Amino acid sequence: MSDFWTQLIEYTNVIENETLDIDNPEHLLSKLLTHAEHERELLEAQFNPISSITKENLSIVSQLQNGISMAKKLLEQHEQLRIQERKLAIEIKSHENKAELNAQDFRTTVKRLNNTARIIDYLHCLETLLNYSSALKTSLSTESLDESLSIYTKLAHLTELVHDTSTEYLRSYSVNLTLYWYEQLKTVIDSRMEKILNTIEFPYVHKVPASHLNELFDKNRDKLKQELNYLLKLRLPNHIKHNDVQSRLRFIGWKPIPLLIQILLKGLIIRFNFHFYGKQKTNDRRKPEWYLNQIISWILDHDYFLIEQLQPLINEFSDVPPINVKVEFIRGLIELIIVKLDSQITSILIDTSLFTHYIEEILIFSQRLFVKDIDYPHNLPNCMNLLCDEIVFEKWFQVEQDVSRTKLNNIFQSPTAHQSVYERMLERTPDEIKISECAETFLTLLHAMEDRYRHVPYPSCSLRLFSLQIDLFDDFLHDLKISLNIEQQDIDPLSKHFCSILNSIVYIADVIQQWKNRSHYQRLQYFYDEYKIFIKNYGTDNNDEENFNRIDIDSTLAQQFDLIQLNKETNFTVASIFDYLLEQYRDDEEKMCNIIVNYIVSLLKAKSRRYINEKWSTMPSPKDYFNMSISLSAIDMLVELQTTFSNLSINLLKNISNEIRARIIMEFDGYLFSWLVNDHTFNEGGASQFLFDINQGWTRIANDHVSLLFNKCRESALLLTMPIGSALLLVDALQQELSMTSLSNVSSKESIISSPLPSALHEMGIHHLSEFEADQILQRRLDLTNC
Repeated sequence: MSDFWTQLIEYTNVIENETLDIDNPEHLLSKLLTHAEHERELLEAQFNPISSITKENLSIVSQLQNGISMAKKLLEQHEQLRIQERKLAIEIKSHENKAELNAQDFRTTVKRLNNTARIIDYLHCLETLLNYSSALKTSLSTESLDESLSIYTKLAHLTELVHDTSTEYLRSYSVNLTLYWYEQLKTVIDSRMEKILNTIEFPYVHKVPASHLNELFDKNRDKLKQELNYLLKLRLPNHIKHNDVQSRLRFIGWKPIPLLIQILLKGLIIRFNFHFYGKQKTNDRRKPEWYLNQIISWILDHDYFLIEQLQPLINEFSDVPPINVKVEFIRGLIELIIVKLDSQITSILIDTSLFTHYIEEILIFSQRLFVKDIDYPHNLPNCMNLLCDEIVFEKWFQVEQDVSRTKLNNIFQSPTAHQSVYERMLERTPDEIKISECAETFLTLLHAMEDRYRHVPYPSCSLRLFSLQIDLFDDFLHDLKISLNIEQQDIDPLSKHFCSILNSIVYIADVIQQWKNRSHYQRLQYFYDEYKIFIKNYGTDNNDEENFNRIDIDSTLAQQFDLIQLNKETNFTVASIFDYLLEQYRDDEEKMCNIIVNYIVSLLKAKSRRYINEKWSTMPSPKDYFNMSISLSAIDMLVELQTTFSNLSINLLKNISNEIRARIIMEFDGYLFSWLVNDHTFNEGGASQFLFDINQGWTRIANDHVSLLFNKCRESALLLTMPIGSALLLVDALQQELSMTSLSNVSSKESIISSPLPSALHEMGIHHLSEFEADQILQRRLDLTNC
């Protein structure tokens, strides 16, 4: 039997190899049956079924027939299973459809329940609003203000809750209802508050003695406190918009004026409108200072009442948000001015002279607000915000530009532009006396401009006005160069005109250096750095890399930049934007100093020819003189130097004068060293005379620390006058040092000169000559060459 199954397995394997779809049992059995039928037909055709079939063959055929029969049964069972599968699939689909219908019915029911719940909540909320409204009406009719405010507080809280719902009608109704009862309560409290304010004689339109104010306040303190309690409890929900000012005048940082301040300002507003609107003579468009000064007077007149009396009383209410009464009072008065200015701004813009006057008065008023006795916070809106409105600011910037250019031109048209502005004034330092009129007037112009825009609230506007200052620095330097060239091409570098221009450049450069570390300009530098980052992220970076000191502000992105910066903490950094300007001024300072130094050195060289060509090797011994005197050939040169140094001290600032003197001494020192010391031999008399000339002539004229710069000639004279014994020892030491240096593969003259100084030279007080130079000088001594 096992042989049969083995053969059957092998047979089916053959069928599987010939069948592509072996995973389909129906197809496999059909193929098996077809193949078996084919095999049977072949066997019947080859053998006689009677004579040649053996028992073994009959057994195989029987087994095949059994297999075929089993296959047919399997096919029938497979078909039955497929029929059952179809029935089950139909039943499952039917159940799914029924479940979906049930789920849809359930969702519809839930939705109806939710809608019903919302309607119930809506009606309940509406009923609550109506109940609050009815209760408020009743409580107000009975003049029960405490109960009315308690109910109003609940109404306002419910209005805030309704604000988050999607029911537009209910939101609108709740807001309108709250506003209605707010106005009703406001009217009641306003009338009560007005009575108590009249009792204490508020507002104070004139200066009232503090003693009288204290007397009135003490009598009515309790009543005022009770009314303040009512007033502070009456507040609108945060989401309800206020309509006290136009929306376009709500600058960055604006917030509504508290109801308490509105009531306090009521009497002042009536007076303000009476005097500064309509046909009153005080309503003069050409005199904005009238109402600006009036506001300042009102602030000062109410200062004592607000700070010493009202503020402590309000601080006793711990259940209300804190309020700075004086600041809010000032803010309310400023809104009066802003609205007034806004009503006139259109006509003011077309009149440049009137607009300039308005700018000056507004700047004076704004600066007055920040003085200690008023102390209005810088971060709150003021009249400067109106000046930073895009249209107004463009006009302001244009006026600043035109006026500054005109004043700069007038500076150099003055006949005394390069004369000292403090020359005839007493109690001035020597350096102050040398400051030119043009430099001092230019700095006055810059300081005035800085004072005007120091309190500008928006960084973008500050940067634009700052850029105008930077441009003026450039223009001033350019005009200085032009005024220098106008005089003549071959101008005397020692003339007062040349020195005055140099003083102006040095003075302005020193001011720029100081401004780099001032907090005002450090703040502007921070804003400029932030703007460069901002413009890369939000705009197009069009900054000209060649103009490092140019500030270009994109007006379309200015407001967005201001909003970002006003919500950030400002950091301070060194104002590096001045570096490019400072470099320009220092370069021109260096060029003019070089002109002076080269000019003076060339004069000294011409005057020194006779002195250089003296017979230094044949001069008499110092023992032959009763008293030594300066060489006659050096007198012209020394007089020239003394006169030049005197003129420099008179005409130039001290620091630049000292610098030029030092450079002249160093250059002429090198010149004498090369053309006198290195080209001549010296006997004892010549060396002594040279040393005497150095000590009694050059040193006395140079004086102070500058004489120390005459190093090479002075040290050369010391070597030439050194006792012969010490000189011989020094020569031996130097020769030994130079030999050791040669053995160290230092063969060039330059390497020898730059080698470290030997200790022997230091002991002799020689610090600025190398061993090679010292040896060469000692070889110039005739007393050593004859040894």
